[in-house]
Amino acid sequence: MKQASTKQKQWMDDITEWAQDNIQLVYGASYFNANIQRHHVLGRSAKHNKVEIGHWFILPIPFELHDVSSNHPENVTHRKKAFVKRFGNQRDLFLSMVEDMRDCGYELPPAEVCEAIRMTSA
Repeated sequence: MKQASTKQKQWMDDITEWAQDNIQLVYGASYFNANIQRHHVLGRSAKHNKVEIGHWFILPIPFELHDVSSNHPENVTHRKKAFVKRFGNQRDLFLSMVEDMRDCGYELPPAEVCEAIRMTSA
């Protein structure tokens, strides 16, 4: 597996920072100030149309909705369909997060990466 680049690591840190005050925009008010984990939607080595997206296509997800030890009925790790039914598909959650991060002044992934993610069915 290819290691994350400096820019990708910064992106991950920025997602974590953004989520500290904004996670409720994605998952609702009940998750305000929730502890999060970073979820690599298609895996760290994912590519789409030959564009490496794995270290970019990341969502901050509340612990109980992601951690392998959680038995939450909408945990994305164990019950992806239930998660998507409640919150929407992961691609759209990502694009919504990116839009808000842009408005907050964060540096975004390269345009070709965002477009490749936009074209996934995740």
